[in-house]
Amino acid sequence: MAGLVAGKTMGIFAATFLVARLTRASLDESLGWIDVFGLALLAGIGFTVSLLIGELAYGTGTPRDDHVKIAVLAGSLLAATLAAIVLRIRNRTYRLLHEAEYLPPSYP
Repeated sequence: MAGLVAGKTMGIFAATFLVARLTRASLDESLGWIDVFGLALLAGIGFTVSLLIGELAYGTGTPRDDHVKIAVLAGSLLAATLAAIVLRIRNRTYRLLHEAEYLPPSYP
């Protein structure tokens, strides 16, 4: 469960950060690192490989296999929930910035 939520998030965020720092690549000016963090969190919902590895490690139909399925699905749900929170906050910020650009000149 921690691998889906924390592991994928740290891995994707760290890789993106290192590529941006060590190469000539950079984030688009309209994006912030919090946006990258939100998308890295969203990657935690990918669970098919985790289920496959759990099935191969513990065998189909064993009690541990059932625990793996529950943990993977719970981790995916937690990752999706956290990503939704972060990205909704960022969406609100971008919406306010967009509306501020299009205010009429007579607005006080």
